[in-house]
Amino acid sequence: MPEIEYVTEVKETEELLEKLCPPVRDWFKDKFPDFTHPQKVAIPRIMDGDHLLLCSPTGSGKTLTAFLTVINDLVSRSLDGSLDNSVQCMYISPIKALANDIQKNLIGPLTEIKESYLPSRAKDITVGLRTGDTPQKERERMLKKPPHILITTPESLGLALASKRFRPLLNDMKWMIIDEMHSLVPTKRGTHLSLSLALMDSVIDSNVQRIGISATMEPLDAVAEYLVASDSRDSDVNPQKVTIAKISGSRELDLDIILPTPRFASTPIKEILDHNVNRIKELVEAHTTTLVFVNTRNMTETVVQKLKIAGLLGVEGHHGSMDKAIRLDVEQRLKNGYLRCVVSSSSLEMGIDIGSVDLVIQVGSPGSIATALQRIGRAGHQVGGIPRARFLPISPHDLLEIVALQTGILRGSMDILKFPENCLDVLAQFLIGLSIIKEWDIDEAYVLATASWPYRNLPYDDYIEVLDLLEDERRIWIEWEDNKFGKRGFAQMIYYTNIGTIAPNNNYLVFTSDGTMVGQLSSSFVSSLRNGDVFLLGGSTYRVSSIRGTRVNVTPATGFRPTIPSWTGEANSRTHELSQEVLELLEEV
Repeated sequence: MPEIEYVTEVKETEELLEKLCPPVRDWFKDKFPDFTHPQKVAIPRIMDGDHLLLCSPTGSGKTLTAFLTVINDLVSRSLDGSLDNSVQCMYISPIKALANDIQKNLIGPLTEIKESYLPSRAKDITVGLRTGDTPQKERERMLKKPPHILITTPESLGLALASKRFRPLLNDMKWMIIDEMHSLVPTKRGTHLSLSLALMDSVIDSNVQRIGISATMEPLDAVAEYLVASDSRDSDVNPQKVTIAKISGSRELDLDIILPTPRFASTPIKEILDHNVNRIKELVEAHTTTLVFVNTRNMTETVVQKLKIAGLLGVEGHHGSMDKAIRLDVEQRLKNGYLRCVVSSSSLEMGIDIGSVDLVIQVGSPGSIATALQRIGRAGHQVGGIPRARFLPISPHDLLEIVALQTGILRGSMDILKFPENCLDVLAQFLIGLSIIKEWDIDEAYVLATASWPYRNLPYDDYIEVLDLLEDERRIWIEWEDNKFGKRGFAQMIYYTNIGTIAPNNNYLVFTSDGTMVGQLSSSFVSSLRNGDVFLLGGSTYRVSSIRGTRVNVTPATGFRPTIPSWTGEANSRTHELSQEVLELLEEV
């Protein structure tokens, strides 16, 4: 296990500025009044080459903390002519929308530095994006001229490592930044990523410094081990080490619970929603920009419709079943100040840049302290900003949970992440990916898999059973006498088309008559639709003209009472830690 060190030492501003090359130093001084507290703690350790896990509040400058050392190094080498065309830094995002956002937010500062602080002879520093949405033409261009900073997702990293053309481009990589780790670690996507990190260490030549960032995480020691478990720098002479920078209690929170009606306890639950909509309208009209979180896509559509009927102007919805182009338009309009209110389920939880939001409203308990903190942090999402949030309960039982939730937040309680371990389905996928690269010694592949944190205790017999299964399914061949295995048949095509752990949703795509896609509907909801039926999607009303295959053709419709779609798999369970808060509250009363 790695040596873990908690760092609290704060460097002085001038000392940090002296570590920056003149162009980056001048840009920073013109752009920012000072380093934030997390930056003064974490940046010196990143500059020293330490693996680092940064856990600090939303809006404290975590992204710049992670990237400033990278930018400084690349600018220095662009000046002295030593910057090659190879990937120097990889940024892993849990969602494509955040990846797109980070790309834009990196290109901006790099352009400012180039245009105002660098001589014309300096080499351009490039940023590239490789996700499932990246066109093939752009991927080919990337192979010929790789970006210095590559932004990608866990699944695209797995594909890049399996590609004999792309893999060599990573040989000079110096940094790996993994964002929003709290959303990856407790999922099989994180398990898959941990295996990819182990593979990366074995197939590229350089030692890569790992930087993990998130606003909400516990237990930090385990997450730190997770981050660096497969790093190859462990030795008696230079023991592997990871530094944890935990910044807590540095942001004030403005929280309150608002009852939708004075007679809340005796009001029928069906009527409470209308009262909540009235409270939302009042709060939105009293603020400049408001983000409303609800717990399902169905409720997103419902609240948006009711707010529009109530006469609220400048309100739109945002959820994962709306088409990407429509979501991006909503984000941009919100950022530019054209919208006063956006209602979302979970699609705006992450650190996507949506501009200044001065109030968050949470309708119903989100069932998780970490989720609540993530959503609250979207308000005042700037250095020095105070997150302001209001909770609106949807039932008396929900009120009890919200009181417990707010109590837990204010006293610093945190959800404890649960780590999936020894997931054999993910291991099977990983072994197929290995077979694409080369023939493997069976024991060597076992050592590689168990170098990742989730598989550190993988029984050898379970590993062999997975290999047996893959051989039976004709995905790999095995030579037991030589202790080797390799790819077979269409394994490469199967791997490339099925990589990852995100389950297919079997949704129907919704298109207007001009071919514009507006979103997706669940198969169970579509099964109830007939031609002429009217439904709501993305805050707009559509009439079904035909259903062909997995395509629903629609035309805009007004003046009709629409059906609100439902989607499967949206139920929120209460975390153990929040349940403990509820129990303590009940014992007190």
